Amino acid sequence: MKMIRLFHLMHKFEEYNEEGNVSGESTALDDVSVEIEKGSFVAVLGHNGSGKSTMAKHLNSLLLPDGGTVFIKEYDTRDEAHLWDIRQTAGMVFQNPDNQIIANVVEEDVAFGPENMGVPSQEIWKRVDESLKKVGMAAYRTKSPNQLSGGQKQRVAIAGVMAMKPEIIILDEPTAMLDPVGRMEVIRTIHELNRLEGITVILITHYMEEVVDADRVLVMDGGKLMMDGTPKEIFSRAQELKKYRLDVPQVTELAWELKQEGIELPDGILTIEEFADALCAYRDALK
Repeated sequence: MKMIRLFHLMHKFEEYNEEGNVSGESTALDDVSVEIEKGSFVAVLGHNGSGKSTMAKHLNSLLLPDGGTVFIKEYDTRDEAHLWDIRQTAGMVFQNPDNQIIANVVEEDVAFGPENMGVPSQEIWKRVDESLKKVGMAAYRTKSPNQLSGGQKQRVAIAGVMAMKPEIIILDEPTAMLDPVGRMEVIRTIHELNRLEGITVILITHYMEEVVDADRVLVMDGGKLMMDGTPKEIFSRAQELKKYRLDVPQVTELAWELKQEGIELPDGILTIEEFADALCAYRDALK
């Protein structure tokens, strides 16, 4: 089942001069078409200004198309009658959890979304319990968010979205403000929700290491969709990625450099384990 369908999506932003008058417009998304299957984990890569965050905001009607069409399940995002159906289907998690957490107690923050949806009280607290358990934050339910680390706050923000029972979670650079431990916590949580709950995940990121376990990778540049494939397919094209000002995982880069020196290694090595196995296979072949 297709959960997300973008057909020839266009989005333009007005540009302003120093006097505050409109001086022109820039194209943020240019003829983007893509379809995403239910239950998939899709990572979106792109340099700053590539259009990836603009595309994310189209997936729950925070922005509307200037051209083309966006469907979330069967709902056209331009159809105001289905605005809340779209936002219940596709939940957003933003870069800074402090901008998304509004209550003084963790459990109250997680309850905020379903309460605004009119969910009965007994069901709300059932969802709060379930969501906090799923992100590993049940022990912190009575804490103030101010007492939490950045990674813990982001997991609370994810729990708040989870409590609204979305079928899709869109995460717009959710680890950009976190330390390496916090990043690891959040990415592990997202993968568990995808694998165990069957939630469709769209992860916008600029960290290459967060992409290697995705089902699919989309690469944006200049508002256009430039590459679409599995992580192995995408990272096998290291030189093309560099054209779009993107890196590859360090182990992939090392393997590629060794290959240029004549060591026969496969393309698209993504993990240290794959790298070690490939080196052992090369060594054994020389014997």
